[in-house]
Amino acid sequence: MRSELEFENILTYRGDAYLGIDSGSTTTKLMLITPDCKILYSHYQTNNGQPLDIVVQRIREIYSLIGDRIVIRGACVTGYGEDMMRAALKIDFGVVETMAHFKAALHFNPEVDFIIDIGGQDIKCFKVKNRAIDSIMLNEACSSGCGSFIQTFAKAMGMEIEEFSRLGLFAKHPVELGSRCTVFMNSSVKQAQKEGASVEDISAGLSSSIVKNAIYKVIRARTPDELGSHIVVQGGTFLNDAVLRSFEKETGKEVIRPAIAGLMGAFGAALYAKENTSEDTLLSTLVSEAELGAFSYSSRSVTCKGCTSHCNVNILTFSDGRRFISGNKCERGAGLPKPKDLPDIYTFKYEKLLSMPNADVKGGRGTVGLPLQLVMFEQLPLWTTFFETCGFKVQLSDRSSRELYFRGQHTVASDTACYPAKLMHGHIESLLDKGVDFIFYPCESYNLDEHDSTNHYNCPVVAYYPELLKANNERLNDENLIMPYLDPNSEKATVRTLHRALKKYKLSASLIRRAYRAGLERMEAFHALVVEEGRRILARAEHEDRQVIVLAGRPYHADPEINHGISKLLNSLGLAVLSEDSVFEEGNYVKVNVLNQWTYHARLYRAAEFVTHRKNVNLVQLVSFGCGIDAITTDEVRAILESRGKLYTQIKIDEINNLGVVKIRLRSMLAAIEEQNRKKQSD
Repeated sequence: MRSELEFENILTYRGDAYLGIDSGSTTTKLMLITPDCKILYSHYQTNNGQPLDIVVQRIREIYSLIGDRIVIRGACVTGYGEDMMRAALKIDFGVVETMAHFKAALHFNPEVDFIIDIGGQDIKCFKVKNRAIDSIMLNEACSSGCGSFIQTFAKAMGMEIEEFSRLGLFAKHPVELGSRCTVFMNSSVKQAQKEGASVEDISAGLSSSIVKNAIYKVIRARTPDELGSHIVVQGGTFLNDAVLRSFEKETGKEVIRPAIAGLMGAFGAALYAKENTSEDTLLSTLVSEAELGAFSYSSRSVTCKGCTSHCNVNILTFSDGRRFISGNKCERGAGLPKPKDLPDIYTFKYEKLLSMPNADVKGGRGTVGLPLQLVMFEQLPLWTTFFETCGFKVQLSDRSSRELYFRGQHTVASDTACYPAKLMHGHIESLLDKGVDFIFYPCESYNLDEHDSTNHYNCPVVAYYPELLKANNERLNDENLIMPYLDPNSEKATVRTLHRALKKYKLSASLIRRAYRAGLERMEAFHALVVEEGRRILARAEHEDRQVIVLAGRPYHADPEINHGISKLLNSLGLAVLSEDSVFEEGNYVKVNVLNQWTYHARLYRAAEFVTHRKNVNLVQLVSFGCGIDAITTDEVRAILESRGKLYTQIKIDEINNLGVVKIRLRSMLAAIEEQNRKKQSD
């Protein structure tokens, strides 16, 4: 075990070298190493929103130092700016940052069984078994437990972070701040100041809160003993001695903090370049010193019209005419060829739903508007068929989009609701603007009983959102919004309720009954079609030896605006995509540790159980920030998967749309799966 590296004088050394670049969320790091891993050059600085400019400056500096004595045979980049740096500077390799940090940690301790990296805006934790990543845990969108968190407080107190952090080492009575969200932490700090806490005590308290957040919120450890025996800590935040000391006190363990803790990503990238550069390679593809002399770029933002997602993309144009496009959800936005017909059941489902209304229906009784979100998303086949059978023309709301969300935003009562619920306000505005005779949106406490859970409730938002919409939108009234309370499992009660709700249109009870039965049949047929497509995708993936991801969530997560094109992102990584409702029936009934009374939850559990029996299938769970009951499912789905050695990956989605972070998480998952498979083959 070692915590330091040897240095080599870049001004006198002759021979080969390998360059590693870590383009992080808030900082940029570079390291140049010799074939025997001695450091020739290193650099660490805040990127100030211009990471490419900083890397260009530093590479120019490296070229000026190495002359013709040193040959850079390979270069690798990792971090948030990986794709941009590779495109701009012709870097040989890119590696997901989790793998870069893993390689760096192995160099310092071959017996490492736990790695924790706390950066400026993210936390990465890896459990390691047999020199391979066994599981990966990353923080979500909130950065309250990261370096930028403590840096903000330092600036608020008019101090540099180094001075502020150093004071924490001398605290006599550290403030107890817990591990809560930044908003609440601010209040706690202000209260501590009112009570006379010193800067030293606040600094120590913040360092402790970062550690507790990582251990108990990100890692979700019940006790520090779960972390492991050989721990390597890294990331710029651990250069803070107060954070390191807090971690050792909280865990009761002595840990390894490499002297280059803040440069571990760059070091791991350099190691990756060294390991993957062929012996036949004489020179890196990295831009030459002459090319750098003429290097420049321009940037512009546009809205991509390649598909219905209408991504806001940023286009970098380099001085030699090459381009790099970011912000795209699919290959069209990046100007890349579309992957060869990779199956995506999310797109399949969404397009089938949009084609449900029959344009040839005249609609002699009038036009009914159906908002395509929440409960209506799954039940669209039912209600489209019901109303068309009854003689109505069906008008769907516009496709979900950011613009649609803004159209209804003025009627949103609470910003804490999930994004699908907030989008529903835009769908309602869309239908009102289309001039439909009325909008139909039932309240349903119960979903259809699928007989695989203790009960079969809808979540409160899905069940009763029409009430909230009507109360907060002045354009809605009893005439243009029909929202009966229905139990779809009781035909008799449903027919009676619909007969009363639609009495203005003088529909007979027998017609309503016939139409309702036809709707249920079409809904069953649609589900059978989804299951059939799922089986086709699985069979094809097995034939092609392709990895499959069950992108599991709720039915309305198939809406591209809700999932932010994550299914297409998975396709771009070479993966086939399934949904939970396409496979759950092939999973066994699962006995969980909570009351299993939600239809969508029961599907999740059975889908997870199904995944545990498939070699080439893994699961990614989509979770909404605003969904309180999703907090129940995450631990249960994780337990089901990990009981059979499967990785658990969770992605939180709402109006926040940061596909860069999502891509890192998905690539990390794939890297861990590859390590697992490699380990199994060697055993």
